[in-house]
Amino acid sequence: MTSFIHKSHLGFLSENQKAELSKYFMKASTNVMPHQLAVQLGIEYSDALALLADLESKGICEMKLLIYHNCEPDVPIDAIPYGTGFPDLPWTCPNCENVVETYDELSFDLMAISKQPIEFV
Repeated sequence: MTSFIHKSHLGFLSENQKAELSKYFMKASTNVMPHQLAVQLGIEYSDALALLADLESKGICEMKLLIYHNCEPDVPIDAIPYGTGFPDLPWTCPNCENVVETYDELSFDLMAISKQPIEFV
């Protein structure tokens, strides 16, 4: 079943941007990071993040906090549900099995995964 997101939540988006979003999210399990969405639509990162957080609050997307470790800085090592906070330290990297004592060794990003097709109107 397709979810419809109405313009009251999307006042900052043009009709072309909403059409682009609808094309992007036409299938369930589509994933996107806020910076990708910002670049694709030509909007601010904060607007892209707000849009994805709004979709998660409606139960249409699931947000994940991606965890990166210095051992493989360009690849997410782990992902936890958005809103649960940062991982507790000490944290053991599942990739290199080193024990991380400080957040200085980690970096984070966000990703949203759609649960169903979404149409932006």
